Amino acid sequence: MRLLRNPGCWAFRPDVAIDVATPAAGATVVTVGGELDLASVPQLRACLADLVKRGQVDIVLDLSGVSFCDSTALGVFVGTNRRVTAAGGHIEFREPRAALRNLLVVSGLDQILHIS
Repeated sequence: MRLLRNPGCWAFRPDVAIDVATPAAGATVVTVGGELDLASVPQLRACLADLVKRGQVDIVLDLSGVSFCDSTALGVFVGTNRRVTAAGGHIEFREPRAALRNLLVVSGLDQILHIS
């Protein structure tokens, strides 16, 4: 388990890790590793919602460590994108592995999410 630098976010399941780095200037970087599924997604949802609630709406979501992703996580991606955009911010979904990138393409989410 990992303790996070951001007290508003946490991950207590051993199959997912969420780390938040808030630099003095620039986007907040949320690094996610492990499996994003029905059991672990609530932690990610709570973390991202807390960031938006606190006005941190320029976010980089580093997905390079995600080994599995189901539809509940895709829903979190879409919902967070909507909330961030409504607040005048920007969210970038960075470096998803090939399987996750393919899932984003097949689902059509690559057309509405900024994926790099």
